[in-house]
Amino acid sequence: MEQEMKHLEANPYVQHVTYKSITYAPAFKVAAVKAYQEGQTPMEIFCGAGFDIDVIGHDKTKTCLKRWRKVYQIHGEIGLLEEQRGKKSTGRPSR
Repeated sequence: MEQEMKHLEANPYVQHVTYKSITYAPAFKVAAVKAYQEGQTPMEIFCGAGFDIDVIGHDKTKTCLKRWRKVYQIHGEIGLLEEQRGKKSTGRPSR
C-alpha cells in the first residue's frame, strides 16, 4: 500500500494521496472532461495520464469522471479549477 501511494504521489496529476482518497489536480479534471467529450473512455483517460487502474480501481475512473462532468456542466471549467468543498456550507451555528 505504501509503495502504491508513493507511485501515485509521483504522478503530476495528483495533488494529495491518503489511504482513503486521491485528490486529483484541477487541470487533470478539466483535461479529463474534455477528453471524454472527444470520445475517450474513462479508462483510456486515466491510463493515458499514467495511472495504474488496478491501484485506483476500475469503477473509480467512471465515478470520478461522472462527478467531474456534472460539475463542469453546472459551473463550467472554473468549477473544476476552484475547490468546491464547503462553498455552500453555512458553517457552525453561532450561539
